[in-house]
Amino acid sequence: MVLKEIFDMEWETHKSSGKFSISGVGGCWRQKYLELKGLYKKKYDQKTLRTFAIGDAFHRLAMKTFFEKSRQAQYSIVSSEINIPEVEETKNISGRTDCIISHMPTGEMFIVDFKSCGSWTFKKVKEGEVAQNYIDQLNLYLHFFKIKKGYLLFISKDKGEIEEVLIEHDEKRAKEVIKEIDDFYENYVTKNIEPPKCEGRQFGCDCCGYSGSWGSD
Repeated sequence: MVLKEIFDMEWETHKSSGKFSISGVGGCWRQKYLELKGLYKKKYDQKTLRTFAIGDAFHRLAMKTFFEKSRQAQYSIVSSEINIPEVEETKNISGRTDCIISHMPTGEMFIVDFKSCGSWTFKKVKEGEVAQNYIDQLNLYLHFFKIKKGYLLFISKDKGEIEEVLIEHDEKRAKEVIKEIDDFYENYVTKNIEPPKCEGRQFGCDCCGYSGSWGSD
C-alpha cells in the first residue's frame, strides 16, 4: 500500500471485539451485556457529542505537547496507543494504553493514561478523590504490561489545568478485577443470562435509570 492512499480510505464502522474494554471497568454489567448482545446502544444528544469532541481535542493536544516536550525532562516515548498483550489473562479483555514512557537516566518505565474531564471531576481530583474505576483501569494496564508505576494525567476541559496522580501496580486488585470480568462472561454472557440492574455507581447509568453521585461534567 502507498501511504498516501490512507487519506482516501473510507472510515470503517466500529465493530465490537466481543471482549470487555478496560475503559468500561467500573461501569454497568447489565449495559455491557446488552451491548455485547446487540440489544442496547447508548444514545447521545448533540450537546454531549460536542462535549466529547472538546474532550478529544484536549486529549490530542495534551499528548502532542507531552510527546514534544518529554525529552526536555529526560523522558523518552517507548510506545503510544499500544494494545494490551494477548495472553490467557486477557482472553476476555481488550484495551489500548495511551503511552509508555521511560526515564532516560534510570530506564524506569511508566504508563501514562490521559483523562480529559469537566470541572466536577477535576475538582475532586485536586481534593485527592480519584474514582476507583480510573485507578482500576490504569492498574490493569500496569498489570498486563508488567510495569510497576503509572500516572493518571487529568486535563481540565474548562481551564486547561493539569493534575497528575501516581498509581502503583496492585497485583491483588488487578486479579480481582480480571476475575470479575471472567465471571461475567462465564455466568452471564455465555449463558445468555441478563445481569440485574446496577445501582448507578459513581457516574449513574442511563441503561438502568440511575443518576450518579458525582454529578455530571
